Amino acid sequence: MTLRNGLARPGFADLKYRLLGSVAAFGPDGPVRLGGPKQRTVLAALLLNPNQVVSEEQLVDLLWEDRPPASARGQIQVRIWELRNLLGRSAIVRRVPGYLIEVKPGELDVDLFDDIAREAQDLIDHGDPRGGVERLRLGLELWQGPPLGGVTDALLRRSGPVLSERRRAVLETLYDAELAIGRHMQVVRELLVLVEEYPFGERLQEQLMLALQRSGRVPEALEVYTAARRRLDAELGVEPGERLQAAHRQVLRSVLDDAAEREPATPIMGTVQLMRPAELPRDVPRFVGRTEHLARLNAQLAAPAGTHSDVWVLHGIAGAGKTALALHWAHQVRDRFPDGQLYVDLNGFEVDCEPLEPAQALSQMLHALGVDPRWIPDEVDAQAGLYRSLLADRKVLLVLDGARDAEQVLPLLPPTGTVLVTSRHRLGRLVGEAGALSLDLTPMSAAESRTLLGTVLGHGRVDAEPEAAEGLARLCGHLPLALRIAASNIATSPDNTIAAMVADLTEGDRLTALILDGVDESGVTRAFAASYEALAPELRRLFRLLGLVSCADFTVYGAAALAGDPVETVTRQLRRLAAAHLVEQHAAGRYRLHDLVRVYAQRQAVAHEPAQSRAQAWRRFVELHLSAA
Repeated sequence: MTLRNGLARPGFADLKYRLLGSVAAFGPDGPVRLGGPKQRTVLAALLLNPNQVVSEEQLVDLLWEDRPPASARGQIQVRIWELRNLLGRSAIVRRVPGYLIEVKPGELDVDLFDDIAREAQDLIDHGDPRGGVERLRLGLELWQGPPLGGVTDALLRRSGPVLSERRRAVLETLYDAELAIGRHMQVVRELLVLVEEYPFGERLQEQLMLALQRSGRVPEALEVYTAARRRLDAELGVEPGERLQAAHRQVLRSVLDDAAEREPATPIMGTVQLMRPAELPRDVPRFVGRTEHLARLNAQLAAPAGTHSDVWVLHGIAGAGKTALALHWAHQVRDRFPDGQLYVDLNGFEVDCEPLEPAQALSQMLHALGVDPRWIPDEVDAQAGLYRSLLADRKVLLVLDGARDAEQVLPLLPPTGTVLVTSRHRLGRLVGEAGALSLDLTPMSAAESRTLLGTVLGHGRVDAEPEAAEGLARLCGHLPLALRIAASNIATSPDNTIAAMVADLTEGDRLTALILDGVDESGVTRAFAASYEALAPELRRLFRLLGLVSCADFTVYGAAALAGDPVETVTRQLRRLAAAHLVEQHAAGRYRLHDLVRVYAQRQAVAHEPAQSRAQAWRRFVELHLSAA
């Protein structure tokens, strides 16, 4: 896709300045190491007025408000001098009564965002809402968090809300277009998040009501209005606007119309005009490695009919990049599935929500295929029968992401087409009953880890610190999730070196250090927690105790000693932990934990096992090995 300013897409090799997130600048080798809030404020103030003069008086006001020091103008000159050294001598020029920063097309994310929004609106106005949706989602990728991160409160108060309102306007345009093309079920979750972010955004409330109503969730749509009205009255002392009130009346009218006009059930197959779904989320930018897995998937797809399975299970440890690989491959082969591509997030390992029930998943897919919600049966068996009838003899790609167990997947398997399932469990029942192909996604190789770091940080920086890069990959356990978090923190850290991150991970709690700036919880911790919480209580206890083992690996007898349970019981439990990719059987009778998983298990042991219990378990483990010696 080519944008008007010449960028192929915002991936953003040509992007030089960022205001939509933490204020940042980028050079040929990656992020520029900016200083503190005052330097960032000067840069941001100039960038908010690109190619225009910003007076020294304005800069003084933004830095110190009504209490400037006597040296204020001198300090501003120092900041300008520092920025010129970082950005190039000609980047900022002196123009009385202040300074001007020269910005070319495509160099500033705010300008690029506005360009994309205008192009999307043009597409929508000319009858191409799908193209508009694609552009708008592309533009929204530019937002890397709350705007103007790292500047003074004065600049943030004055300009932050203006930028946030521009984002909200684009979001409202996006969801108007999404609803226009019938993607109401798919956008409900996104709108639920946004109405929390913009509690007084009545247009977003209206869009959420419409999406819920069209998804057959009328009571929830009415509750949205009730909650919005209560909030507006309590906090602003006003009633909802006319548009939101009209949306409320529309939902109420639909209830009355359905009650008055409901007809006896009619044959559904004659009322469905099958749609060609294109449900895949966006491909992962700058995907790295996994060439063997991609080759195996391609070989399976190319194999003659009847010689291979059409159901593939991609399983592995949390953070190994299963979803990224699945989506990357699916985008590569989407043209091989002329009848469409379906995608369902099964939420099998989400901490904040329950796994998607088969009935919910089937209802979502039936609607995507063109079935009116009124004609979708309530019973899961009837839904599955209708679903199989619609997809019979059609070549569709189905990606089922984050499956908790085989029971969640089996009712969703179509009679024809290809199914790619991702899970943290091996899903052996799918292999046995559906003849699924099992693909184990292990941590990346050292070479792949180095390449991944290079794609985020720039290969020049990685080449400049080869030993530190190798150490960082090792400390991240070669997990793509951990590597991306660490690399992102390096890119935005004042220390700005790989070695500094290695020191942080070596000296402290690695899971605590692997947390993105501005996020309350480590993404790695959250991923492991979801796997841990899915375990039965007895498996959680064994997993916690295994975190006490500091040696490279252990036997089933060692694990039994830790738990104080019979060997036969612990053998079964270890097999279940291995199926969940929380332990690995790397040799006959010998097990080990991934390095970061061990850190998490140790943390859980300290939190949930009394000190006396930990000491007794360790004593039993040591005594076993002493007696064996």
